[in-house]
Amino acid sequence: MTIELALIASTMLTGERNPTLARDSMFSVVMIALTGVTGLCNLLAAVRRGALCDDGKVDTSQMVGPNLLGALTYFDLISTMCVLALVIPNFSRSTTEANFSTPVNVVLSVVALGVYAVFISAQMGRYSNLYTERKSLIIRDEVALEAEAQALPLWKAATLLVAGLLVVCLIAESMGQLIETGITDLGLPSSLAGVLVAMLILAPEALNAVQAASQGEVQRSINTLYGSVVATVSLTVPAVLVLGVITNTDVILGLEPFEMVLLALTLILSYPHPCLTGIEGLMKLVIFLFWILLQVA
Repeated sequence: MTIELALIASTMLTGERNPTLARDSMFSVVMIALTGVTGLCNLLAAVRRGALCDDGKVDTSQMVGPNLLGALTYFDLISTMCVLALVIPNFSRSTTEANFSTPVNVVLSVVALGVYAVFISAQMGRYSNLYTERKSLIIRDEVALEAEAQALPLWKAATLLVAGLLVVCLIAESMGQLIETGITDLGLPSSLAGVLVAMLILAPEALNAVQAASQGEVQRSINTLYGSVVATVSLTVPAVLVLGVITNTDVILGLEPFEMVLLALTLILSYPHPCLTGIEGLMKLVIFLFWILLQVA
């Protein structure tokens, strides 16, 4: 989240005004996380579990799946905030652009921050058990157990994380300028800037989610990917609206028609299943493929 805001802010403050950069970045995070990476994780977890079954019969009690109530909470938050921030602005009657008037933007920002604060409080508090793994379905081997035993202490991991974020923030300005200049010079669609920003943001989360899925930890991969999407939609919107006022840039939030259709299809397929067969992951990868094709076509 810090990486995304740093890149978007640096581009908005130093590059040419791109009113759709924040929208494209948010939508790209949603599509990459919910279709590309989640699809790969679902497929990988289902295939890995299927390879452990010797009798050739499907035992639903042994099929990998998320902690359903926690996954449903993520789905409710993501679907609500995505529609409010990326779809409803297209139908606003208060402005001529795909955005809201200032009073409505203020309400949207407060709602987004409030929803995220409530969600984090619940996830870290009394409802934390909804986001834990189903222990009986975790696939472990000796190598994985040894690696986990040798994990860094919490304070070392936190120190490395803070140091990494500081480095990213320091280079964000040059990265933002590089992305904007490269897209312009090559004559590529401006939406690709948002795709590149999203790829930089999600790279660590994608690696962690794939690793978790390979061990049957579906809920951990969901916590990583869906949590990133919730943070992106809930925190980026207020930040870019403020930056838009500072830079005197009209921020456009509403998606293009074909993007709204893809978002609707993505949200439908993102509804959590108690067990994973791999088919749902394959369909998400198909959507991801067509989205990438439409970006470069």
